[in-house]
Amino acid sequence: MASLEEELTCSVCRDIFGEAHPLPCGHSFCPACIREAWSSPAEDKVRFTCPQCQEEHGEVLCDCCSPETEKGPPALAVKTCLRCEVSLCKEHLQPHLERPAFSTHLLVDPLGDLSQRRCPTHREILRYYCADERVYLCGDCLIEGGHAQHKVKALRQVEDDLKVILQTLLGKAEEKVKDGERILKEHENVDSTVADSIKKDGAQVERLGSGLQIQVTKLVVALRDITKKERQQVIDRVHQDCSKVRDDVSQTLSIQHYLVSLLAETDPFLLIWAFQSDDTRLLADLSSPLFVPEAVSLDRKHILEDIESKYREFITSTLRCLSELKRELLTSPLSLDTNSAHPLLSIAEDLRSVTRVKIRQPCAAHPERFDHWPQVLTVQTFSSGTHYWELETKGFWDIGVCYRSIGRKGKDDNAFGNNKVSWSLTQQHDRKLAAWHNRRKTRLSYQMTTNRVAVAVDYGAGTITFSEVGLSSNLTHLHTFSTLFTQPVCLGFGLYKAELNSCISIVKV
Repeated sequence: MASLEEELTCSVCRDIFGEAHPLPCGHSFCPACIREAWSSPAEDKVRFTCPQCQEEHGEVLCDCCSPETEKGPPALAVKTCLRCEVSLCKEHLQPHLERPAFSTHLLVDPLGDLSQRRCPTHREILRYYCADERVYLCGDCLIEGGHAQHKVKALRQVEDDLKVILQTLLGKAEEKVKDGERILKEHENVDSTVADSIKKDGAQVERLGSGLQIQVTKLVVALRDITKKERQQVIDRVHQDCSKVRDDVSQTLSIQHYLVSLLAETDPFLLIWAFQSDDTRLLADLSSPLFVPEAVSLDRKHILEDIESKYREFITSTLRCLSELKRELLTSPLSLDTNSAHPLLSIAEDLRSVTRVKIRQPCAAHPERFDHWPQVLTVQTFSSGTHYWELETKGFWDIGVCYRSIGRKGKDDNAFGNNKVSWSLTQQHDRKLAAWHNRRKTRLSYQMTTNRVAVAVDYGAGTITFSEVGLSSNLTHLHTFSTLFTQPVCLGFGLYKAELNSCISIVKV
């Protein structure tokens, strides 16, 4: 057991592996270490050497060159012939390469010690390989018949077969590397796009923050003005009341001085004349009550009503800012796929507008092109997340959300909403609206007052929502589809009645 464990122990990492496949030198390694050693040869090595005993391999001299003479040592061998059991330099190798008699000889990289290439039983050079038992064989092993029913091939044939397999695997590896580089490039582009998007989102958030700060400042100023105005009104009224009291006191003081003067008069004739001349008004003035101001009211109900009104205005403005930010952040880029456009549709150069025309446009045949219904799809598809778009519409139009698997050829079941793979909102020539899915029509009583339509898709929730965008950017709900998406979706536009100048444009929110 100890011997088996030692045989199944990697000479490099010392991990135990499942099955031993020793190198010709006798050392065994786990597949991971073999792959690493083969993939990363030493800088001064031109071929693979055993990671365990590579230091033991020295230079191999040619067996056919004369022993060391005055001219120097024998030349270095470039190949070893396993049939002849000799190592050959470049000069002595030529006969093996040129003469047909040597064509069956197996040449390998120079070997100084052939003992590991000999059969341990018969001491003959190993020239064959048994695929069933995965062992090397010599000619005597075959004569003994122990491998008669096995798949046995000459080493050169096994080498050729393996190289065919390795070439196929190399092709797969190269293709996989290309796919990886393509995916990496796409993701690097996505990284750049995301960076730009983050920068844009940051600017949008900053703009929202500025807008909210403005709204907060307006609210604070309005509340300060309301309280200041109320306080000033109270102060003005108190001043007015005090002025009235002062007038009454001043008038009474004047009467008081007059009465004191009459009491001091010694001429009875003048006293009687003066009193009788003003007695009626005098009595009336003294009988009239002093002006008593009303108590200052502490009821702030009307102030609170004003504050609540201003606060509601603030909330409305804030929600409008948040709604605009939400629409900007959820808006995904869109462009029209010219390969899918029907010949009666004219696509703008920026790929964001499409118009129904009367004359067929010149366009090459394409398997993805609609050939009956005047429809076009967007390039982008979406398989996750929440997305929002706004479209400017005119005439007789159809806005669809569909799978790219929707049929393109012929009339039957290929119009948006007339199959299981699309959902659409249609405005007819009489401006009546209808929602379509799987040939089922839902009439909508609402009639649009603007020409802008909003489309929101929540892929995870399986909802498609159509709304009208009002003049103040408020949304009016038109219709919502609920489903379970099983494929990526894209937008599609259908345009009818060229005489109505039917067209749709993708709006930059």
